[in-house]
Amino acid sequence: MVIQNDTIQKQLDFPEDFSTTFSSILVEKTKNGLMIGSKFSNYCYFFENDTFIKRNLDVNNTIIQNLSWCNNKNWLCTTSGIIEIDRESGSKKELFTGTNISYIYKTKNNNFWISTLTEGLFYIEDFNTKLISSNESLTSLIFKNEQLLAGTKDDKIIALDDNRFHLIYNGKDNHQMGQLFYDEPSGKLFFTSSKFRILDANRKLSKELAIAVKNIASIDAKYIAFAASSNSGLFKTNEKTNSEWDAVFSSFKDSSTSDYNNIILNAKGKATAYDNIRKIIYYATNNGLFYIGQKGLLTELKYKNASLNVTKLSFANGIIYACNGDLRLFRIENNTISEIDFPTNIQKGNVEKVILKNELLFIVTNKYIFDYSLNSKKLKRIIHINSNIEVNDVILKDDSYYISSNRGLIIKKQEVYNRIKPTFTIEAVKVNNQTADALKLNDLTYDENNIQIAYRFLSPTPFEEHELLYRINESQWQKADILNPELVLNSLNHGKYTVEFALNSDFKNTTKIQFTINRPFWLQFPFIFGVSLLILAFIYWLYRNNIKKIEKRNQLVLDKINLEKNVNQAKLKAIKSQMNPHFFYNALNTLQSYILSNEKKQAVDYLSKFSNLTRTILEMTEKETVSVKEEIKTLKLYLDIEKARFEDDFSYTITTDTAIDTDNIKIPSMLLQPYVENAIKHGLLHKQGKKELKIAFNLNNDVLKITLDDNGIGRQKSTELNAIKNKNHNSFATAAMQNRIELLNQYTHKNISIFFIDKTNPLKQSLGTTVVFEIPLFY
Repeated sequence: MVIQNDTIQKQLDFPEDFSTTFSSILVEKTKNGLMIGSKFSNYCYFFENDTFIKRNLDVNNTIIQNLSWCNNKNWLCTTSGIIEIDRESGSKKELFTGTNISYIYKTKNNNFWISTLTEGLFYIEDFNTKLISSNESLTSLIFKNEQLLAGTKDDKIIALDDNRFHLIYNGKDNHQMGQLFYDEPSGKLFFTSSKFRILDANRKLSKELAIAVKNIASIDAKYIAFAASSNSGLFKTNEKTNSEWDAVFSSFKDSSTSDYNNIILNAKGKATAYDNIRKIIYYATNNGLFYIGQKGLLTELKYKNASLNVTKLSFANGIIYACNGDLRLFRIENNTISEIDFPTNIQKGNVEKVILKNELLFIVTNKYIFDYSLNSKKLKRIIHINSNIEVNDVILKDDSYYISSNRGLIIKKQEVYNRIKPTFTIEAVKVNNQTADALKLNDLTYDENNIQIAYRFLSPTPFEEHELLYRINESQWQKADILNPELVLNSLNHGKYTVEFALNSDFKNTTKIQFTINRPFWLQFPFIFGVSLLILAFIYWLYRNNIKKIEKRNQLVLDKINLEKNVNQAKLKAIKSQMNPHFFYNALNTLQSYILSNEKKQAVDYLSKFSNLTRTILEMTEKETVSVKEEIKTLKLYLDIEKARFEDDFSYTITTDTAIDTDNIKIPSMLLQPYVENAIKHGLLHKQGKKELKIAFNLNNDVLKITLDDNGIGRQKSTELNAIKNKNHNSFATAAMQNRIELLNQYTHKNISIFFIDKTNPLKQSLGTTVVFEIPLFY
């Protein structure tokens, strides 16, 4: 009967055999009605549109144990296998022949479970996945129009037709077939084994060359680009047509061959790709990444000012993609390079091979093959592979993956659904073997420090291997035992804890559990504060009188020291501030004399030197000490300026003992310059004939000896002349420097001394003056 809305609409009679031979009835729905079967009959009925339609099943010597409807098909579960029936097409397929099948069930993840009475449960990931076995170990794959071609490890090329392989080329070198490339305009097949060979459109070997081509990219109807072990360039595929690349081919053409040219020589070519939008060919070599346009200019493309070494190139949608041996990924658009992140949930150490095709990077690990879109950054898992399967190449065409391996060809439909992720939940938390609630976890005593976290993991797909990581308080991630559903943390110290779990390195979706273990009472603040307060009070009471006396005495001493230091520093700064105007006054007089008396010289040069000297002196006045090297530099600058005044009759020398570390030995700033100035102005200026000034730096037992020696008129004669010119003359610099040296000796506890030696001949005539400085070393 037919019932609708709890009302009997119609009552139909069963076929006659229902009460005789058609016994032990099984019923299952179909797309448009019901399927009715019998355990012991080799036919069934389809009930559609109020009609029973008989269908011969053509099954013998078996018992139908169950009917199932899944994947839009009817299934017969029998004692000798399972039968798939497609009602619409009328097709029938037998699977697991000889196995006692009790039921088949399809999961939400579009996988299948098959229960058996003798062999347990079968898990089928996908009935659409095929393995086409081959006696040959397959390597490279290529589609020639709609026909799949595969290379082998023993120098053969085979073609797939009607799910069977047949031979189209049999080489004699027993060499692994490398790259395969089908050139659609010419209909030629280019491949590399021991040599680079070409099959014409009739699958006849038309040419072979002794070059090891690694990769090929199509350019146009006349040329292909190739990258080989020792050279890279363009290969001509058609003699009868013209191309925009003819000029480039001719400019790099070698007279020894007419088939190809050598754009790059003496470099190991790894890969090539062609940007057909911008008309640019890229070559990846061991010397870097190069590109060439139709103007014929070969240029290296660098990344962060360094050569980019990549091993794989591809082109898709106006973008060049690249990959190197360290699994670094790059995107090149309009010759601008940016880096693409490698999938974080794949450990690089587990990667056995990567295959770059267009914008897709196929990642082969020790357990899975992944499809990673370099454009969308989406990662898909294609298939689980056993450890005895060696994957060599992957192609995606018409929503199907074609995978070459040592076991044959695997064909896997591209999934259009999202896989259900495994679930991870924390079941309970035990404290000292007692289950604790969430409120209790935030207030644990110091001895409640043995924590057990029980968790549950459920994967919708069997045989999948997952990795569970955990960390405590932002520490390093550690691997947890996913098969042992408990994490034990014993003898924890007091403090706040956050235990975080991440499944399959998904660090964005983690599971956390938090708890707090309080300090023991003797480590808590009130107890520590009270005890500390008592101890401090006792110390204060015991030593308060002595501390006051010591503080008062120390303050008096400190005040006296600070006062003396401040007085000495004030005196030094005052003297130095007086010296600087005096020096500049003398220097400006020298400059004025130079300009008035020597108009032939370029005043600009003199002013430049004077400005440098002025700046140097101003800088030195800010320093308490300067290095010997700095002092010599300043003296040379000053003496060079003064030397110009005397035409060619003035000369000076500065000598330094080799034992003196001029960079690190220090002397008081502005110490020598006033004396050098006096030697020139009062000693040498009034001398007739050659005027000489010698400055010497010597080291004697940690004492720096500086000698200023001139052959001037002497101090006595200079004093007489000054008395005539200026009756009120007073040598400010000399007196100031003497006063400064006395203060320096008091302040630094150094014994700096100055000696004046009046040189005379036997007739008591002056031969000049020598000034000697003895300075204990300043560092």
